[in-house]
Amino acid sequence: MASNIHKAKNKMMPFNPSKIICVGLNYYDHAKELGMEIPKYPVLFLKPPTAVIGDGDKIIYPAQTSTLHYEAELAIVIQEEGKLGYTCANDVTARDLQKIDGQWTRANWK
Repeated sequence: MASNIHKAKNKMMPFNPSKIICVGLNYYDHAKELGMEIPKYPVLFLKPPTAVIGDGDKIIYPAQTSTLHYEAELAIVIQEEGKLGYTCANDVTARDLQKIDGQWTRANWK
């Protein structure tokens, strides 16, 4: 177990993701709130593993954004062995940068 523990600023987390796969615009009310159309197929995008911080760690407000939003998410953790788990996640997105890009990577970078 110790090899699977990732240390984030003095906090221990029981995972060290190789990638974070996200599904966007899957919540009807939130998409409408943002003025976005509901897609016919799910919008998939990636977040870098460096976007993960530990419980209680400070969220960095990047200088290049003026509109940083947060929302609660259910995160599904899938390990290589096929084991599944879940946890709460705080999804933080630079909405102004998200609108600039067709793909949302820059809006989620840490």
